[in-house]
Amino acid sequence: MRKDINISEVAKKAGVSIATVSRVFNNSGPVKESTRKAIQKIIEETGYLPNVLARELAEKRTNLVGMIVHNLSGEGMSRAIEGVNRVLDSNSYSLLMTCSNGSLESERKHFELLRLKRVDGIIFATRSFKEEHKDMIEKLPVPVVVMLQNTENAGVPFVAFANTAFAKGATQKLIELGHREVAFLGGPEDSVNANERKRGFIEALEDAGIAVEEDFICHGNYHIESGYEQMKTILKRKKIFTAVVAVNDGMAIGALNCLQDHDVKVPEEVSVLGLDDTVLAKASRLKLSGVHYSYNDLGFEAAQMLLKQMQSEVYDFEKKVLPYEIHLRESVQARTHYKN
Repeated sequence: MRKDINISEVAKKAGVSIATVSRVFNNSGPVKESTRKAIQKIIEETGYLPNVLARELAEKRTNLVGMIVHNLSGEGMSRAIEGVNRVLDSNSYSLLMTCSNGSLESERKHFELLRLKRVDGIIFATRSFKEEHKDMIEKLPVPVVVMLQNTENAGVPFVAFANTAFAKGATQKLIELGHREVAFLGGPEDSVNANERKRGFIEALEDAGIAVEEDFICHGNYHIESGYEQMKTILKRKKIFTAVVAVNDGMAIGALNCLQDHDVKVPEEVSVLGLDDTVLAKASRLKLSGVHYSYNDLGFEAAQMLLKQMQSEVYDFEKKVLPYEIHLRESVQARTHYKN
């Protein structure tokens, strides 16, 4: 096993000063070309690396950003991470990422791990922001930006989507097209985002004077199979509905497949709209209607917000709610008649 070598030994081997080796390694000053080549050869032969930890301790920074996510299974989170990396890469930061699977205890351990790793800041994506999270964050010596949750009441900076607003707006579009019997396929009941979208759906009905029909509401787990099964459950109740709003594209595609497998014409008899607009929408049997918002921008804005706080060392409250667009495509049309 090769023994680690320090800068003094490199300088001794090359017959030069420590400062000269440092200038060569960091390309930070003039060095005679023959001397530079000799030092570079020794560096290559010995595998010398400077004491990064010592330098980080002296500068009180590591150029590391930590990120805790609740899961990595969906397309959205991978795009958010791409957005984060766009900012970090261009600012010479590296990303250290952990996945909690939604476990509070796991999140607690990951916050402590990132603290021990001396990260300069943390991006935190959770399904539900709790009082315990606020307590964990207040104990940290670095800034934290929350992604996906509105944490204004806790005074924690955040970047999020307008879940209630776009769910309400999308449902209102269906109502404007004549749909009054509208089903809703929601996400996990412990998900704040899913509950915000359900609230927007209900608000649109109530504002239009339409009674909320509990038999038209089911909850799933965001996946296509779940959307299929929840749609099947509503069909078994044998109540007339002319449109379906699904919490995301996976559930919407599952619903669409289920309806067509049960000889329900989409959109002639039932319109389908997903509160999402991912690559899955392009893979559906029909061009799926949805709400477009950018996970890539979500990560980008969260990283920009964190970068600003790390550089200024002023950890003030900030918030950013991202814009959205409602896109009606082949899976939605104006109500023409009831399903028989």
